[in-house]
Amino acid sequence: MDEPILKTNWERFKAHVDLDKAAIEKLLSPYCKIPVKSFSLLSEGCANTNYKINFHDDHPPVVIRIYMREKSALKREVAIHHLISNSVPVPKHYYSDDSCQLYPHAYSIMEWIDGMLMREIVLSGNESAISELVLEAGQYLDQLRCIKFDKGGFFDEQLSVHPFAEDEKYLPYVLSLLNNDSINKSLGETLSHSVKKLVEQNAYLLSDPDNANLTHADYDPANIMVKKIQGKWKIAAILDWEFAYAGTYLMDIGLMLRYSHKLPGYYETRFIEGIEANGFKLPYTWKKQAKLLDLLCLLQLTYSNPSSERPHLNKDVVSLIANTLDNWDSY
Repeated sequence: MDEPILKTNWERFKAHVDLDKAAIEKLLSPYCKIPVKSFSLLSEGCANTNYKINFHDDHPPVVIRIYMREKSALKREVAIHHLISNSVPVPKHYYSDDSCQLYPHAYSIMEWIDGMLMREIVLSGNESAISELVLEAGQYLDQLRCIKFDKGGFFDEQLSVHPFAEDEKYLPYVLSLLNNDSINKSLGETLSHSVKKLVEQNAYLLSDPDNANLTHADYDPANIMVKKIQGKWKIAAILDWEFAYAGTYLMDIGLMLRYSHKLPGYYETRFIEGIEANGFKLPYTWKKQAKLLDLLCLLQLTYSNPSSERPHLNKDVVSLIANTLDNWDSY
């Protein structure tokens, strides 16, 4: 692990919002008026801003989450948490406001989940802890696989699905990205041509887009909170659902295994065991399918993060794309 992995050196998409005590108490006022004892910025993540708030009395701490990308993400995330709260661990939303009257951005007051990011455990190299956690991450992904929708597409704020337009489907969308000058500049002519050839030759592997399940679309150890309970590591919460859509669990597999070539073999093996623990069997071509879908995500990241703006992120993503092509025949 000599090189940074699991997004550890990625630059933020947006700067954190600076809040003082007066601003925090204002945002908290519709929820409670208990005096604030302390607050701290939670520095993880690449876009939204999160603050942990501690109170003077015995009231449990909370998190103020400010949605920096788009305010509609708030209602989608609240609706998804409500949908899955009985099957997948997610923090509670105690109060939310997307009117932007108290504050210029939509925000939510959420349950504070005690623990640490799964990424920290993975980077620690603790084999038994990693094995326990990736197995459970696979089991929860199998739960998401079972939450079905009539068609594939993007959610509105009430989780109604808007079907993919023709140019949003896999092959036309990837090819449109590969025609972008910024992406071609990042990849270089040879790699860009190779990616195009690979997706054109293998897009047939992808499943019917209308065979859709709840897809997190950012499912990785940087978005999973974990803690040790009675001597065993457990997943405490799966975070950051703002990109979720009606798609395929194979994308989430690709995201979780994005860096598996830099991790011990048991990381991938135990994760797949978790997905198949209840009798489901992945298709024979699952890894190629997952890697194709992750290529789409990586190309999106390259488009949104040119090297002139976020050089570390761009370099890492381009290296991941190159690795996928280099190892394609082994998948």
